[in-house]
Amino acid sequence: MAWNKVNVNVGKKKVEADMNGTDLEMPNVVELGDSINIDGKPYKVSSFEIDERDDRLKIKLAMASPKKEVKSDGKSNERGS
Repeated sequence: MAWNKVNVNVGKKKVEADMNGTDLEMPNVVELGDSINIDGKPYKVSSFEIDERDDRLKIKLAMASPKKEVKSDGKSNERGS
């Protein structure tokens, strides 16, 4: 997967960031809360750390859980021979 440029809104600040799946990296210029808005969509923040060398936030996003499996209706899908 490749890194993509995205626009992040945190409060009233707009910042350009890099996103790759559930990883988001951006300049450390905002105070993070429980959620973040990326390209107009809200995402929950799972965790984050500050890279002090580059003064950047490295954020791990909580993504939606996968769809539940379809429950069986008790009928067999096999055909009789």
